[in-house]
Amino acid sequence: MGLSLQNTKQRHIATSNYPLSRSLARRLMLYFNAFRLVIALVILFVLFFGSYQSTASELFNIAKSTAIVYLVDSILMIVLLNRNPEQPHILAQFAFITDVLITGVLIYTLDSLANGTGLLLIFWCSAAALVLSRKFAIILASASALFVLGFTGWYVLYGDGDANRWLVAGIYATTFMLGALTFSALARWNQQYELLARQHRVDLGNLEQVNEIIIRRMRAGVLVIDANDEVRLMNESAWFLLGSPNTTDHKITEIAPELMKLLRAWRSGRDVPDEPVALTLGHSPVIPSFITIPGTKIQATLVFLQDTAKLSRQASTIATDTLAKLSGSIAHEIRNPLAAIVNAGELLQESTTLSEGNRRLLDIISNQSERINNIIENIFQLSRQQRSRAEVLLLNSELQTLVTEYKKMMPDSGLNIRLELPMTPVYGLFDRSQFQQVIHQLLENATTHAKTAEAMIDVIIGLNVQLGTGKPIVDVQDNGVGIDEAIIADIFEPFYSTHKQGSGLGLYITQQLCAINQTEISAISQHQSGALFRMILPAAARNRDEQDVTGASLSRVG
Repeated sequence: MGLSLQNTKQRHIATSNYPLSRSLARRLMLYFNAFRLVIALVILFVLFFGSYQSTASELFNIAKSTAIVYLVDSILMIVLLNRNPEQPHILAQFAFITDVLITGVLIYTLDSLANGTGLLLIFWCSAAALVLSRKFAIILASASALFVLGFTGWYVLYGDGDANRWLVAGIYATTFMLGALTFSALARWNQQYELLARQHRVDLGNLEQVNEIIIRRMRAGVLVIDANDEVRLMNESAWFLLGSPNTTDHKITEIAPELMKLLRAWRSGRDVPDEPVALTLGHSPVIPSFITIPGTKIQATLVFLQDTAKLSRQASTIATDTLAKLSGSIAHEIRNPLAAIVNAGELLQESTTLSEGNRRLLDIISNQSERINNIIENIFQLSRQQRSRAEVLLLNSELQTLVTEYKKMMPDSGLNIRLELPMTPVYGLFDRSQFQQVIHQLLENATTHAKTAEAMIDVIIGLNVQLGTGKPIVDVQDNGVGIDEAIIADIFEPFYSTHKQGSGLGLYITQQLCAINQTEISAISQHQSGALFRMILPAAARNRDEQDVTGASLSRVG
């Protein structure tokens, strides 16, 4: 899943001249239209069925007609808003202009400014400031104020001449402007809070994506278990460490009963031992730890599963690197005095006065010096940082060439090497020189550990392709005494050897060379049944046919 974060400084949330969003404006207009309909019905009831009397019957009829028009307009606005929900602001402008005009006509025809009809103008100006722009609200309030002041002036000059009307008109006009300005400011504050809420929503969405990716990519297993023992969250590492359970299972009692026992013990206040626990068969032991999640509505527990196998591999890698550096330094110091011993032995062998017994002693010195030199070379190879330049190898011909060269180099190895190769070409990715070194080391290992005095050892080098993946498989198998199951897990450890003259570095270096070439190597053997070393190489793009060619016709090379 891709991660797309929005920068808070560069983020721009589209705004308009209207203080409210489209959805909120539509909701308010629904309320306002309902209020307009109620007002229209009240006015109609008062005019047609009330005791209200107008000073001029003609104006009174105009007021009745205006009230009917207002009722029709209110119903029409409700219909239009329902049919055009995406245009609440445009409809609001038309509605508020109509409200002010109709209210003005009612004030004029009924002379009702002092009787409370003017309060409707205050409401319409304030409501317009909530929904529409400040400029529109101020224009609407100014028009209402001018109308009230003009209407009052006309009555004072040509009507009853009551100058007290100016006080009422002034209060109304001031209230129109203050209402428009006040509610416009409130609407702007609401707009700012809405923008801030949107920004926080974006930030929370970004943090949620980041947290999800971090939890998913964590090497430690992470689970969240609620009070009902249901798994609310599980990352990929936890899913693997728990034996790849069915994703439809939600109860931890079904997924990992052993983990549930530890969780119950932790909930009851008992100490959970910090020891590796095998939660599922066939998977690495883990060290679980439990933490209560604070600030949640549900009682949830955060569970961490630490894979001990990874910790062991990391510790082993650190120890091996340190050991390699230390061994390299020691080997360098040993090489100089060893060279002096070898030179002295060679000079003594040139002497013609040595007895047969002394010559045997010199042969022992020479042989053991050569052994020490081989150990030093292996240590130097261990201490070097190996690098791989992988290339596409045609393994069929590559193995034939390696076997031919090995027989020429080691004619007295005591091995009868036989190749079993498929008729179809098999390609793999490996550094050519390092592949040669690995094959030679496995043959030397067979020479050292499998050869007996009675007969030669048969070594079969087989090549096939793994079914489904297309990865090449190279097998080196002998018919010697094999490897005991008790030590098969230790043979790739550095300085581990069962041979009295072995350095214990050959198979370890072989494993390191395979590792830097993304190749899996394993020992498949039983005691007294021969040893089998299997390498699974990265597949080259030329291996298009993903089929097992183990049973195909084999060309045998003696």
